[in-house]
Amino acid sequence: MNKKTNPLQLKTLAISICLTFTASAYASNDHGSNHVENSHHDSNHGNSASGGSESKLKSYLIAVNEPLAQGEVKLEQKTSKTEFSAEVKIPVPSTALNVADITAATDATLTLVLRDNLGADYAECNVDLNKIKTVANRRVSILTAEYKVKITDRNGFLQANGGVCDIDLNASGIQSGVPMIQIGDTAEITIDTNGATIGTGSF
Repeated sequence: MNKKTNPLQLKTLAISICLTFTASAYASNDHGSNHVENSHHDSNHGNSASGGSESKLKSYLIAVNEPLAQGEVKLEQKTSKTEFSAEVKIPVPSTALNVADITAATDATLTLVLRDNLGADYAECNVDLNKIKTVANRRVSILTAEYKVKITDRNGFLQANGGVCDIDLNASGIQSGVPMIQIGDTAEITIDTNGATIGTGSF
């Protein structure tokens, strides 16, 4: 994070607020393709209400340096629960991201930065490795590393299911919480292996 927080501190904090891991399948991506697409549907970029107190903002990431990368970022708000999540998938190996093998993918740190419509950073998340798996796509086997962050607020009780988010970049230390995305905000995910941008998205 931009406040030079030790990555070990981030992982320790995430564990302290109940860190668990869940897997998601590479082949279940909404688009079923090998590249990232940005959705321009209203339901993905505006408030999509199924009830008076429910809404959703969602953006598929556009691949920047690695064309086989995929990802999405979303915020769901319900009466008693607010949930922020992001998922990123990259091929292994990836020359563009300087990820040569499984070890490099495991050691890599992914950072998600959220910016408001004026371009100011307001939240930063550590995106943890979730799973490395081999997936057959169009009869070609691809080794994929999946990373995720998922933060849930249930009536004031914060729970992390992978990763951690700092929602106040002006304060020292990590102010963990759920980033409250607004329409017009943008997201950018980078990797520390070579500082490359994996993908960007807009809401």
